[in-house]
Amino acid sequence: MRGRIAVCAMIVAALGYLWHRIGMVLVAWLLGNTDMIVGLDCCVDYHRNAPDPWANVLIALSGVICTQVVAWTAIALLAARRGPTWGLTTVAVTLFAVSPVLQLVVYLVWHYAERDYVAVIDYTYLATGLPLEALIAVYVVLFVGYGVVFGLALRAARERAGAGAVRRPAAG
Repeated sequence: MRGRIAVCAMIVAALGYLWHRIGMVLVAWLLGNTDMIVGLDCCVDYHRNAPDPWANVLIALSGVICTQVVAWTAIALLAARRGPTWGLTTVAVTLFAVSPVLQLVVYLVWHYAERDYVAVIDYTYLATGLPLEALIAVYVVLFVGYGVVFGLALRAARERAGAGAVRRPAAG
């Protein structure tokens, strides 16, 4: 079973990354930025050129939003008992790890680069004029809050599906 979960997680991670990129491009195109193309490295072929800073915030967040729509769909299907518990849990957890969590790690490690969360903070700053430290604090609180809500929803869906918490076998 662990091998099946690992393979599923790798496939979901790859598809989730692709969906993240495609989602950003689609939102950019809908907002009139037809220059944006799908690329593996956002620093090479990734341009947010909308004249409105809020549109650029939406473009920067749209990849995470697209993957989280799929993750929440997996949670809803899990709660409705409409698929294998292990598969739907793997999809939800992997997409949470690949999109919002990985984006946070990228931000913390390469905070000077033109990455999604850096762009969100920069464009929010342009739109509001609020101090960068305040915006970072707001986004950290939103991120932690989202993580808590996501975790609670996944736990509730697993319990509803009859999976409950993961238990380790008793020693002995």
